[in-house]
This record gives sequence, structure tokens and C-alpha cells, in this order.
Amino acid sequence: MLNRIKKRLKKIGKSESCDAQKQLQFPGIVKEIKDTNEEDVFVIGFPKSGNTLMQHIITHLVYGINENCSRTLVNLVVPDVYANSHYFRINDRCFFKSHELPAKKFRKVIYLIRDGREAMLSYHHMLRNTGNDISISALFKEEVLPMGFTWRHHIETWERNEFNADVLWVKYEDLVSDKLNCLKKIAAFLNINKTEAEFKQVVELTSFKHMKSMEARTDWVAMKKESFLSNKSFVRSGKLSSFKKEVDPNLVDEFENKSKKVLAKYYDKKVQ
Repeated sequence: MLNRIKKRLKKIGKSESCDAQKQLQFPGIVKEIKDTNEEDVFVIGFPKSGNTLMQHIITHLVYGINENCSRTLVNLVVPDVYANSHYFRINDRCFFKSHELPAKKFRKVIYLIRDGREAMLSYHHMLRNTGNDISISALFKEEVLPMGFTWRHHIETWERNEFNADVLWVKYEDLVSDKLNCLKKIAAFLNINKTEAEFKQVVELTSFKHMKSMEARTDWVAMKKESFLSNKSFVRSGKLSSFKKEVDPNLVDEFENKSKKVLAKYYDKKVQ
């Protein structure tokens, strides 16, 4: 398996001396997904807050991997803690994707926040595309809780940050509207240096257009065939404020009444 990965790296790297070749240290040690180190970085956010987008950003920004990158490789270098029981310890500092609440082991975190009204709508689309019959009403009324907690609770718990983690807060909406500057903030947080051209390449490789094109590749097709209904996509449009057109205003009002403190702080002053 390691030999196959090494061959793959020759295709996805810019050259034999590229960042991907230098930073991915194979062979890696296989460890349990729960066995992480203090210097590791966790991409954390409420479900559907841009976690997969950030997973791709880290793959390109940190490791310098080019447009030939596959879904399999993304999950190898930034493993999802729910989808993997083990991972390759490919570097001194590894990256992980999670939705967890604060814990002592999370010492360095990129925390993603997205408008909860939009996150709930996106979660509903994902459930529908995977054949789960959970109504949008149940989500907005909080009768069904993604991962077992509410949107506001997740954010407020990370705001308290009881374990004093080093946290970079990134708004999903900023990733959509001003990705270049977001990338520079992330690079500074991770203490990595990139040229302007490299930043712009990451912007392109993590565009919704490019990520949707990746869904036609073999490993994406296999994943969707197993988990998604026919002709349904994992990557959506990345549009903002879709809830205003797609969700019953009464449901929006109910969600806003419960979450008005957090919404007013980050998004919408009128809900106070």
C-alpha cells in the first residue's frame, strides 16, 4: 500500500523536490485515530460548516499537492476522525477533521463557523441526498440534533474554550467571499510560508467548480455510489443565504429565536 501511495505522490507533486514530497514522510506509522499528538491541528466546526472545504484547503496549502489530488489522498493527509479507525502518522504535525466539542487533546484548532440557518439547510440536503427521510422542520425546530448538539451550543462551548486551545476562528462566508485573505491568515496561524502565486493556486484548487469536477473521479464515484442516491452530489454550490428562499419563514423565526444571541454576534443584528 505504501508503494502505491509513493507512486501517487509523484503524480500529485509539482516536482521531485516539491512540498508534497518533502512534507509527507513515508513510510508513516499507523496509529489509532484517537492517538494524536499535542502539536497536531484539528479542523473543527458544526456539521456542514465548511469542514470538507477546509480539509481540501489544508491538503493543498500545507502539502502543496496539485490538481491531480484525489478524494482518497485528501482523506489520507487530513483524516476524518469519524470515517477512519486508524491513520498514517505522515509528519510530526498531522491534521484531522472533526466536529467535536472542546477536549484537552485539542491544542491547536481551526474552528469553522457558518450561519446556522444555512448549515441546517445544507445538512438537510445532505440527508436527503443520502436517502435519510428527516424533514427540514425537524432540523430547524431542533427535534433532530446533528451530532447530538445544537448549532449555538457548539459555538458557545468553543467560545468558552475551557482547555485554552490555540484557536483560529474562520467564517465559512469569508472562505467563500474572500478566500485569498483567509488562506493567508491560516498560513500565518500554521507558521508556513507561501508565495502569492501558491496562494492563488490554492484558491483555484479549492473552488466549488474544481471540487465538483473531482466528483467525476473514480474514488468519488465509488463513495457516492455507496452512500448517495443516484445523480446526487456531495459538493453543493456554496451559495450564501439560500435559507431565505428555501425554508419556511416560520421555521427560520423559530430557529432565530433560540439562537439569537449567537446569530446577533456573528451574523444578523436584527434577531436580537
